[in-house]
Amino acid sequence: MKLYEDPNDFLQAKWKHAFYIFFDLNYNDFIDWNDFVTLMNLIELARGKHSDEYLTAKFCLTEVWDSMTEALDMQHDDKICLTDWISMWTKSMTLSKAPAWQKAYVEYIFKLLDASGDKLVDQAEYVQVLGYFGVPKTTALWCFDKFAIDDTGHPVHSIDYRRFLQLWKEFFTSTDVNARGNFLLGEIT
Repeated sequence: MKLYEDPNDFLQAKWKHAFYIFFDLNYNDFIDWNDFVTLMNLIELARGKHSDEYLTAKFCLTEVWDSMTEALDMQHDDKICLTDWISMWTKSMTLSKAPAWQKAYVEYIFKLLDASGDKLVDQAEYVQVLGYFGVPKTTALWCFDKFAIDDTGHPVHSIDYRRFLQLWKEFFTSTDVNARGNFLLGEIT
């Protein structure tokens, strides 16, 4: 992992990673509604038009987008640039609870990762979903092994929602370069 002199630079690098890997799916340096449509189409192709995952995506991603644009006082057809994205995350660090768009997105991502619906995310599910976002299989496997560790330091085969939330919080709020959550959304470059 790259070394960062300022912890805030590391945090911003993670936010940028999430922006470009998980949101800007049409690679135009903005997040817009078309990115969400692209993701829904990928899920439809992978899981089927009538699958729970696709139907959940249609509902949840609309809620995420509407909440994000509302947080920025934007319209549905506006675009969110990287500066807006970082500003949203910076502001959220000062709030006592997560904004609606973050809550909706974390719940959605867990549902997407939990393909079997058993309330656990295992390695195969994790690798498959990160593949939707262009993360290579070898990288996803390596990352899973980095964060799928129990409290005693032993590897686990899956993580539950409680652990997922801990890792998610570490990814988006921790300046500790050794935090396991740093690997939740793939390798930070």
